[in-house]
Amino acid sequence: MATWSYEAFASANSGRDGISELEHKVMAKLESLGARAEHAKTAMTNVIGGMARAVVYYPDALLSVPTARKISGWRKGDANTIADSSDTERYKEEMYQSIVEMLNALSDTQAAWSKISATACKNGCATITIWYPTETA
Repeated sequence: MATWSYEAFASANSGRDGISELEHKVMAKLESLGARAEHAKTAMTNVIGGMARAVVYYPDALLSVPTARKISGWRKGDANTIADSSDTERYKEEMYQSIVEMLNALSDTQAAWSKISATACKNGCATITIWYPTETA
């Protein structure tokens, strides 16, 4: 079974400038992964008046999974934090690490076919959600 890791990025630029900076960092990370990028997961958020953030989850080895013919259902897991926008360590500990632990607990097929999204709330919880197939055929 593959092990998953992540790399997180932040930008002090807000708005489109922050997202553009993160897009370049995410693209460089995906390019550095080679064929492993096929199953990489990415999420980005932009907090008004705070840090723009991105995270890339990736397998440490190339995954060999069958083509999906049927997915019987989906489940979700999520992680969130109310950390201040500049509290990068808390973001990593409470959100990013939780999702990588969930990915590592899934089968290679479930992890490869999973989907990830993120939200950032001003004065509220930031959340990353992972959706993964329950059964596959």
